[in-house]
This record gives sequence, structure tokens and C-alpha cells, in this order.
Amino acid sequence: MTAPTPSGLAAPSRHRLAPALALSLVAASLSACASNPAPAVQAGLPLPPPAQPVAPAPAPQLVDAGPEISGTASWYAPGPGMRRTCTGAVFTRGGMTAASHTIPLGTQVRVTLPDEDRSVIVTVDDCMPRNHRILDLSEGAAEDLGIVRMGVAHVIVTPVMTQVANR
Repeated sequence: MTAPTPSGLAAPSRHRLAPALALSLVAASLSACASNPAPAVQAGLPLPPPAQPVAPAPAPQLVDAGPEISGTASWYAPGPGMRRTCTGAVFTRGGMTAASHTIPLGTQVRVTLPDEDRSVIVTVDDCMPRNHRILDLSEGAAEDLGIVRMGVAHVIVTPVMTQVANR
């Protein structure tokens, strides 16, 4: 209950005054905007030069990052179901991956058929036992290279890395 005022009427509550107070604040801010016009543009200042278009960033290029290795490559498909590679990734038959016993895991390599001048870029993500082959390609990489029906082929393997060209 509100306390009586000297005239005998109850004092108005705060929640009844809130709309009136908000309305008076809005009116005061609008009158302040009207009384302060925007500053005039000074005629003596030079205009800034127009913005120059920004050239797009150069596309990354694959460059040779190591010596070429020549030898025999085959392709493999590890059977039904999912199998994990040495890196822990799930092997996918259509992926662009390879297994090697000499090339470090995670290395990207260009695999080239020297007689046909065809090549693919694969990532070494699996291990293989030491034998007479230098690479075992995933089925997708072997298809792109064109050695699925042959089974094995003589290839040249070159490590590559991504490099951004200078402007």
C-alpha cells in the first residue's frame, strides 16, 4: 500500500510513471537531434583517392619437393568392410591415397606413368611391408592413373608440396 500524501491522495506508483518517463526521454533526444545540424563540408579539403581494386590471391601451386623415385606400383583394396590406415583414417577405395614403406606418412606425391605421361597426386597415409614395390595405390588413384587392368606398372614418384606464388 502506498503512503498517504498531505492532500490525502495516494502517491502514484513507479510502474505508472515509467511510460511517461520513457516518452519524455524520446522527445528530449529528438529535440536534441533537431537542434544540432550536421557539420558542413569544408570546401578546402581534398577528396580521398578512389579505392583501388584488390587483386585476387594467387592460386597455390604444387612444386617438386624431393628427388624422384622410380619403381613398380600396384593398387590395393583391402576387402569388404571398413579398414583403418596407419594414420587412423578410414580407407576409402575411391580416395587418392597410397601406401609406402619408404615415403613418410602424410607426404603428397605425384605418381607418373612415364610411357603415357599421365600422373595423379596422392597422399601417403598407409604402411605396407617391404617388398619389390615402392607404392600401393588406392583403387581410385589407380583408376585415374589407368593401371587397374594392368595391376602393376612402372612409375616415377616425386614428393610435392603446395607453394603460393609471390605477387
